[in-house]
Amino acid sequence: MNNREAKERLSGFRQVSVRIVMLYSILGGLWIVFSDRLLDELVVDPSLHDQLQTAKGWLYVAITAVFLYWLINRGQAEIERAALIRWESEKRFQSLFEAVPISIWETDLSEVKAELDNLQAQQIKDYGAYFAKRPDFLRQLQQHLKIIDVNATTLDIFAAQSPAELFGGLNRVFTPEALPAFRDALKAIAEGRERFDAEVPVLTLRGECKTFFFTLTIPSDSAKFRNVPICVMDVTVRRRTEETLRLLESAVRQVRESITITTSDLDHPGPTIVFVNPAFTAMTGYSAEEAIGKTPRILHGPKTDLKMLSQMKQRLWQRQTFRCETINYRKDGTEFINEWNVAPIIDKNHEVTHFVAVQRDITERKEAEEEIRRLNEDLRRRAEELEAVNARFRELGCGS
Repeated sequence: MNNREAKERLSGFRQVSVRIVMLYSILGGLWIVFSDRLLDELVVDPSLHDQLQTAKGWLYVAITAVFLYWLINRGQAEIERAALIRWESEKRFQSLFEAVPISIWETDLSEVKAELDNLQAQQIKDYGAYFAKRPDFLRQLQQHLKIIDVNATTLDIFAAQSPAELFGGLNRVFTPEALPAFRDALKAIAEGRERFDAEVPVLTLRGECKTFFFTLTIPSDSAKFRNVPICVMDVTVRRRTEETLRLLESAVRQVRESITITTSDLDHPGPTIVFVNPAFTAMTGYSAEEAIGKTPRILHGPKTDLKMLSQMKQRLWQRQTFRCETINYRKDGTEFINEWNVAPIIDKNHEVTHFVAVQRDITERKEAEEEIRRLNEDLRRRAEELEAVNARFRELGCGS
């Protein structure tokens, strides 16, 4: 049985109690009136009449006592049952409150709500502009924020030893950088929104700077502002990871080498491209929109070394890097020699999630190397011819 059912049951009990009292009053009155008349008509002897009158009174007292005992006992049982239901419900809530891995605050915002209602009575329309011009007023409202209780997770992420320590350190926890978020929360409450959330920079009691994600469910009833839950999540690691990824992506987009990231599927139809940098587009002619979702096979053609691709697949199966040179094809069908370095990306669970490939167009380098090789070969051949001519001259006695 939940709290609502318990309240309905207690309400029904009260209604039954009222009906029983009314019925008891009516029947008691009828008993007194008609029993006295009946006794007067049936009993003539005054002595016997007095004795029966006394007996009738005691009988009435006994019946009343039994009835009242039954009524009180029943009511007490219902009250105890409702109290037990409430205690079990509060116990379950407290267990969840302490065990949930999210910081939860029970807050009293009634004074804050009262101040905002005063502003509404003053016909304030643009709360954002009003708060922006009055930072002292914001700090005053911040002082009205009362924390009733926090769970164990809150103590852990704020590096507090006890709730009292945290409550006493709110001025240190909410830095001036958090004031804009507090202003936006007040604006949301004043405008009657249902929910507000924001990322806020906060200092722990150890002086460590963290980023927390606050979620406030705004009550529709002003009376409920005395107990408002606020959920707080530590997103510091996520924010740092996002910043690192942003910097990494920016760096990858700036490098001159073509970079592609694919899924780790090696079976047919093969890995799927999930990222390419601008250098890939410059080298192949394929835009990011055209390449993402496709496989690297879009670069293959008649002269692509299939044996080399098979070797690469075997090396990647073994979680090893692979380097090769092969002929690939641009979007317009022209050939280029691709120097290919492929490596697996392994997560914290030691699972391969993606492959990253760094590609270089080495066509000009290979052509220059071939030209140098050809020139060296030509020089070697001419030197051999010159040596043969000299040898002939020596045989004819023309040499020194």
